[in-house]
Amino acid sequence: MGFFRKDPAELLMREALKLAKSANESKPIVAQGGGGGVETRWRGASRVLRSMASWIPGLGSPRRDLDQNERRMLVARSRDAMRNHLIARAAITRLRTNVVGTGLVCRSQIDHDALGLDETQAEKINNQLDRLWSLYADDPRECDAEATLNHYQLQALVLISSMVGGDVLIASPDDERPGCIFSTRLQLIESDRVCNPAGQLDGANLVDGVEFDRLGAPLAYHVCTGYPNEYTAGQALKWERLPAFGEATGRRRVMHVMADKERPGQKRGAPYLAPVLEPLQKLERYSSAELMAAVISAMFTVFIKKTNDFQVGNLPLTALANEGDGPAGDTTADGELALGEGAIVDLGQGEEPVIANPARPNAQFDPFFTAVVKEIGAALEQPMEELLLHYSSSYSAARAAMLQAWRFYSLRRWWLICDFCQPSRELLIDEAVARGLISLPGYADPAKRRAYCQAIWIGPARGAIDELKEANAAGKRIEIGVSNETLETAAMTGEPWQQVYRQRVREVAQRRNDGLHVLPKGREQETPPSANPNEE
Repeated sequence: MGFFRKDPAELLMREALKLAKSANESKPIVAQGGGGGVETRWRGASRVLRSMASWIPGLGSPRRDLDQNERRMLVARSRDAMRNHLIARAAITRLRTNVVGTGLVCRSQIDHDALGLDETQAEKINNQLDRLWSLYADDPRECDAEATLNHYQLQALVLISSMVGGDVLIASPDDERPGCIFSTRLQLIESDRVCNPAGQLDGANLVDGVEFDRLGAPLAYHVCTGYPNEYTAGQALKWERLPAFGEATGRRRVMHVMADKERPGQKRGAPYLAPVLEPLQKLERYSSAELMAAVISAMFTVFIKKTNDFQVGNLPLTALANEGDGPAGDTTADGELALGEGAIVDLGQGEEPVIANPARPNAQFDPFFTAVVKEIGAALEQPMEELLLHYSSSYSAARAAMLQAWRFYSLRRWWLICDFCQPSRELLIDEAVARGLISLPGYADPAKRRAYCQAIWIGPARGAIDELKEANAAGKRIEIGVSNETLETAAMTGEPWQQVYRQRVREVAQRRNDGLHVLPKGREQETPPSANPNEE
């Protein structure tokens, strides 16, 4: 057996090879491209690359990454940008105009199959629900707690408040008013008023005014009677606890509309403009500076030099021009010279004028401004053409920009419908059933209640750059079976197909009764036959 015994030197050599191989496999990779040191497997996780060394953000919960102080500063700056920054205001108002416009119109479409009803019965109930909703939504005294805006105007206000303030609450207090049919009111509460009572710190089940259960579902919202940063003489601030749902019925009491919820467990929303506030501020300062430079460049000032022959008894031209008018118009109260249009400045003897040419307007201003706006628009999901309302490119490029913008508008519209429009309509139906204004058999059953509350919401039409091309494309989609008249009518006109069809039937019948020629569908007008056979 000694013949097979391994030499100790060979064993040592094999052990050394194993150690060398192990060390080589675990040897850290040296950073490339400058920076030196040890690199990570993912270059994005590097702490030594010069481009990444100073970028070391911390990991935090949704509560930490959007704490009360940071959120309030974001809201304050977003509101200031909305008031004073042109691009910021354009982004918000563009949303309001295209997402809501004149209002999202509701058309009831109950699930008659789930309710065991035929189409005739379903149509009757749909008409009753639409009439009740119209009575409620069209009258500010019925729907608005402040009795100033109807439901369609409230939609625009909810959208703007949530986008600028990060979120907005809509409470539904019961308030009887003389001459009103319903008592459910919609009370909008700005994000500033939703906060922890008396400056209380966040807890395990309370974050920035939102109280929630062990699963994270909201239980209640703590609302201040006033604004915490605004004190009124003789009025102490108090906090009211608003339950999110009714304890006995589960009926929704408070709607919470957030600009975006980007993380699980996030309780409050960040303003829509939050990611672009810094470039917006810099762009506004740059634009203002360029505008002021152009204004200064446009002011032409004449300087007059006195020679040795100047007589003391002579008056300067500025004095003659302003004789009897008090101080010279180009001199401020503190004695500083001020520029003016066509101003004449009197120089002292021996003084030489120095005229600086600011070279304004700057020829490079527009390309740079446009490039920054493109980046801002990309972050806001609004193309530059839509943000600036500047469609100077080709038809295809302009239409592509419009379609991309409308994907974003459609998403925001759907978000608004889910969080505000449909829940407020369900509150109205709940009250109508409770008051006996409509009979909906089995409404107490949650499944049937959802079937009764189903509806479609139709907003302003997208519009078209070339209406003939859009109409032909819509007809082709219907012809090949990938669309229908209901969808195309809503997309092109913003009106329900049933309403357009009924109005069209009335118009055609009226024309026939009056003896007017009715155009066949899809055909050009034909010359009607002459009543006199002898007439050529």
